Amino acid sequence: MVTLYVGGKAVGTLADAARLFPQFIAGKSPVEFRDEGGGLVGRFLPEPRADVDDPEWVKAITPEETARRTAEPGFTFEVMKERLGWQ
Repeated sequence: MVTLYVGGKAVGTLADAARLFPQFIAGKSPVEFRDEGGGLVGRFLPEPRADVDDPEWVKAITPEETARRTAEPGFTFEVMKERLGWQ
């Protein structure tokens, strides 16, 4: 029998996986699959979801904000090098 472990604690068996995996995904919890002897059989590592896991500053980058910033005046790389004293 394969047992599921989260944070070093048994949380269920492989038969319980369909019921438990939504919780693991929502909690971003890595899951270990271990056999009767405690040997590691496999791991499940939920992928980060950009729509959920992005920080607030990334979520604030809207098409309108991007358009506003690209409309601002800028300068070339040559001007930047000159300002930094690289020429």
